[in-house]
Amino acid sequence: MILLASDREPSATEIENILSRHGHTVFRAHTGRIALVAARGAQPELILVDAFLPETDGLALCRSLRDDPEVGPSRPIVLITGSRPTLAEHRSAMRAGVWGFVVEPFHADELTGKVDGYLLATLELEKTAPEGPLLDESGFYTAEGLARRARELALQAFNHHAGFACVVLAPAQERDAQRVARRLKALARRSDAIGRVGPAQFAIVAPGTDARGAVLMAERLAREIAAEGDGPPPQLRAGYDAVPNLRRAPLEPRHLLERATAALARARVSGRGAWIRGYD
Repeated sequence: MILLASDREPSATEIENILSRHGHTVFRAHTGRIALVAARGAQPELILVDAFLPETDGLALCRSLRDDPEVGPSRPIVLITGSRPTLAEHRSAMRAGVWGFVVEPFHADELTGKVDGYLLATLELEKTAPEGPLLDESGFYTAEGLARRARELALQAFNHHAGFACVVLAPAQERDAQRVARRLKALARRSDAIGRVGPAQFAIVAPGTDARGAVLMAERLAREIAAEGDGPPPQLRAGYDAVPNLRRAPLEPRHLLERATAALARARVSGRGAWIRGYD
């Protein structure tokens, strides 16, 4: 079932008719509130959100959907818009958890092709779902769960012509791991995924982030971690790898994680002035 959140006519009826003729069951929600309730109850395979909803804008609804544990981070959400999105709009949509855009006016084949493509991608991701839990007892992605989530985020970065980065962070002393973990959970962005890839080692997968952004992220996290607590700040080491545009430089997320982990290993043997290392 596909959930369509839109009250605009004749656009919404046209979308509903096209998808119904193509064999999809479509549930229509005229407001964001109804769409949120329907997404929780009906568990649609894909959600189409009009950027021009009454009572709320489309991106606000997308953020609410992503924050709702009954909808979750993995459901494909596609934003319907009336003009070709700008780079800034791509970034805003990606950070709200949007997989891609449908731009009006559109042809029936274009609409059904995009919808089928997103549904097929979801099925392919399901085939690689880990047998074990996605999250550990502290709420971080497990290594297998992070690999699965990274593939989802890589698909979004590819669709939005965006950068993609992985930062692996670790305190010098394992006893500081809990302090680091507590702050990382508090500081996590909606668009990122954080996993525990070792007893005191954390990986942040960040779509829409290039190499410079990865360094800035590591520095920001280090400042925030140092500011928390009364004791001396933990000494951190970080490694990262990034591509500026995943569509132009396609890279398997697991390779990005491997490279960032290798960069962390070099940072651990570097002096204090080189606590952040990129893969080279």
